[in-house]
Amino acid sequence: MPRKPPQFDEDKPRGFAGGGGAARFFERIFENPQNPLGWTLKMFSVWGITVRLHLITVIYLVGLLVWSIPASHMGFLFKAPALLALFGLVLLHEFGHCFACRMVGGEADRIVMLPWGGLALTQPPPHWKAHLITTIGGPAVNLLIVPVTVAALFTFGMGDVVLFNPLRPSDTLAQIHASAGAGLVAKVALWWIHAINLYLLGFNLLLVMYPFDGGRICQALLWSKMGERRAAEIATSVGLAGGVVLAGIALFTESVLLLMIALFGIGSCWLERRRLRGEIDIAAEGVGVAGGWNTSSALEEESGPSRAEVKAAEEAEREQEELDSLLEKIAANGIASLSRGERKTLDRISKKKRGE
Repeated sequence: MPRKPPQFDEDKPRGFAGGGGAARFFERIFENPQNPLGWTLKMFSVWGITVRLHLITVIYLVGLLVWSIPASHMGFLFKAPALLALFGLVLLHEFGHCFACRMVGGEADRIVMLPWGGLALTQPPPHWKAHLITTIGGPAVNLLIVPVTVAALFTFGMGDVVLFNPLRPSDTLAQIHASAGAGLVAKVALWWIHAINLYLLGFNLLLVMYPFDGGRICQALLWSKMGERRAAEIATSVGLAGGVVLAGIALFTESVLLLMIALFGIGSCWLERRRLRGEIDIAAEGVGVAGGWNTSSALEEESGPSRAEVKAAEEAEREQEELDSLLEKIAANGIASLSRGERKTLDRISKKKRGE
């Protein structure tokens, strides 16, 4: 489940082992200098949402542009508009998640741009409908863009390339190049916006692999029938299978991007399954008024809980939210990203659940 990670002051570094000029340099530039997987650069903040760019994304995009320069490859004038369109559309997609989350009463204040897409860190209310609406918010933005790009293509006399073979976009690019004349770069850019938006829409809805939109939509719908935990278990199992299949397709087609997406999905599903199993183990050993993690169901079984029991249940729920946030941060950036205080919190709550 997407949960809001612990909040940090964007203007304050969070520690770096050692000292010296190099350490201070990394602390000023990167948000999490101790963990290379968390090296992100702040781009801008708007509407209370901070957008950060992962360092690997910068290296990946520059590498693609350099690779496109030789005459035997796509060419810079074709590749650059495609990458700009991809980056902009993914960013709009992630803003869609954030605004949808806020619309249902949740919180969303952070977007991280990764080489294989974007990640909107959101915290919807704990209800399947809120999570479903938050997830649908991203593809909804792409769906709204479709009529805009179709109208623009017809306006510029490019109605014949509105429909194209998604497996062979190079054929459509060659067609545009042969008939464009003046304004070739602008027409190529317009078509790329149209095509990539359709790719993103189809990709997010058809790839039923947690934590991508298709997997989260599946999880939310299952949640409405069988509960949050069971839905998450099924969604991660389906995601692991889907990731293996996607990795096979990536190797067969020699697509580095598809392989990165597959590995990211497999890793995310695996970490989520570990998190779920860890919660189940703690719940089995845990003590307390609520008898585990699902405090609300435990209280519902009581005919008349006392004030002390209600207070204890509320405290257990608060600790669960804290632990979920820490686990989400570990899944995203590794355990090394936790501060000393966060490590103590994690240890305290875990010991309490184990009855130590």
